[in-house]
Amino acid sequence: MTGILKKIKFLLILLSLLLLLGGGYYLLLYLNLLSAPAFLKNAPLMGDFVSRSAEQVSRLQYEEILKQKDRAMAENQKLSQTLEDKAEEMEKTRKSLADLKKKLKLSEQEDDNLKEEIAQLNSEILDLKSKQESRSSAYKDMATYFSEMKAKTAADILSRLDDEDVIGIFSQMESDTVAELMQNMDAARAARISKKMLVAVP
Repeated sequence: MTGILKKIKFLLILLSLLLLLGGGYYLLLYLNLLSAPAFLKNAPLMGDFVSRSAEQVSRLQYEEILKQKDRAMAENQKLSQTLEDKAEEMEKTRKSLADLKKKLKLSEQEDDNLKEEIAQLNSEILDLKSKQESRSSAYKDMATYFSEMKAKTAADILSRLDDEDVIGIFSQMESDTVAELMQNMDAARAARISKKMLVAVP
């Protein structure tokens, strides 16, 4: 009796092992981790199962590929939009840079024109200063000559000159000499020159 029990127990263990191995093999086939041998594909029941499993796996793979493709296309579209935006931004920057270069060139041209104008004005000022200095020197010399003349003779000659020249000569003389000469000039002319001298020298 114990011998039969031992045999039954052994058979049960063997059957359990076979079922366990078969279940594991089935799972590997279902997950498509193992490819089914040709004889299983031709077996009536197993062939359908293997074909269905392969189809399911293929369908899952196909769906995953489609999802990946959609994600890649969406990413590609985003990148394309980003590139377009960057291109527009670069074009705007290029135009702004071109405008700034034009403004800079105009500013440099205006600066050159102003410098040239300043140089011209300085030259004119120097010429005027030189003329003024030479005129002042001439007035000084004439004042010396007129101071040495008799008042009546000097007043007669001065009355023939322009008011500005008379004022210039008087500015180089002593005030007593000027007063004496003006006494010998025409009263109206002397008054006019006096008024101009007051305006010219505050």
